[in-house]
Amino acid sequence: MSFLTGAIIGGIIGLLVVVFNFFAKEQRFNKVLRSIKEPVEYAALYHFAAAKRYRNSFKFFDTYGVLYVVGRMVYFKTKDGSAVDFSFNLDESSVQQEADWRMLKWFSISKPGGEKYYFNSHKMGAFKNNSDETAKGLAFLQAKKGSA
Repeated sequence: MSFLTGAIIGGIIGLLVVVFNFFAKEQRFNKVLRSIKEPVEYAALYHFAAAKRYRNSFKFFDTYGVLYVVGRMVYFKTKDGSAVDFSFNLDESSVQQEADWRMLKWFSISKPGGEKYYFNSHKMGAFKNNSDETAKGLAFLQAKKGSA
């Protein structure tokens, strides 16, 4: 087998991994969304990073799941059929845009005790991050918070 043949096979396998990963995330998003019983005002698939990982690690997120809004509450859920991983009351929490970090746009939600939770949309390409969903989610949360 020549070098060129190996490179082509490696490229095809890499492409299949990327496509599989994309569809797995979309499938998880749809399953989690179907498991939510309340009327949802906003929902999108986001990466989540704890404060320690956000500041100190090469891996830029802990997990991914659905960030969604019901009334004045924001929820983050990673699996269908499971309990909500995090919840935030917009009346008690702060929402802010974070500085760009490793070419990614992030926003954080801080609980009253000061603990921060960092979020970034999942729409990342091979060469560029598309932060449109992150900006849309941040704008929605800030508008919702301001409508109290």
